[in-house]
Amino acid sequence: MASLYISSDTYAEFEQQISETWELEAGYRLVDVEYIDESYVGVFVDNNGANAFHEDPDFATLQAEIQKEWDDGRDIIDIEYIEDNWVAVFGDNSGGSAYDLSADLTEFAADTQERWNEGYDLVDVEYADGNWISIFGDNIGNSAYSTSDSLTGFEEVIQDRWDEGFDLVGIEYAESTWIAVFGKNYFASSAYSYFSTEAEFMAGVEARQEQGFDLVDFEQGDGVFFGVFDDSTNGGLGGDLINEELIVASVAASIV
Repeated sequence: MASLYISSDTYAEFEQQISETWELEAGYRLVDVEYIDESYVGVFVDNNGANAFHEDPDFATLQAEIQKEWDDGRDIIDIEYIEDNWVAVFGDNSGGSAYDLSADLTEFAADTQERWNEGYDLVDVEYADGNWISIFGDNIGNSAYSTSDSLTGFEEVIQDRWDEGFDLVGIEYAESTWIAVFGKNYFASSAYSYFSTEAEFMAGVEARQEQGFDLVDFEQGDGVFFGVFDDSTNGGLGGDLINEELIVASVAASIV
């Protein structure tokens, strides 16, 4: 698996870059969309899965699009709220998906437990338009999440989950809270890196790729750019943190 990171100043340009990436027929699939420093950011992985992308200012309309994608055999894999528009990303159906909107983390915890009771696994968390949005799949394996109100505490809870045999698969920062999503049975080794500037972060992405890791999730918060990385060839050997001083300045690949 290899990842690709794109960034655009406008939505129209971003949409064009997504289409151009798919038209490359190199097997890239969009897995994460963010709005960072007034730029649209997209993360792709090359797992050869089919993909779709929808945007609408009205959530009810987006829900109808989600249902259409479900009917066509695609799962919801990411939901964002960018400049008064809801954005949803879909991938090949891998067994089914679900989502919840929670008003706060207390409600999020209750909603997540209810989904776990139904046999779903938590695969992603986003904060959008005042809501915590949780996305679930039903064939992933055991899942967990942890929260922290500090970056130092966040590193500690990630290490605790790694010690329990979980892989880090997603992160989010909102309302002064870091939240991490973990999964088991991913047959992968997870890692993370964080930096104080986007330029350092992009150099870090390339450094990770040279180590055999690929970017799978991205977040800006608490004064840092934070990336989650995956090594699908490592067989779940545990987590790894790269120090900033090990990064060699370079430019990560992107589509212009």
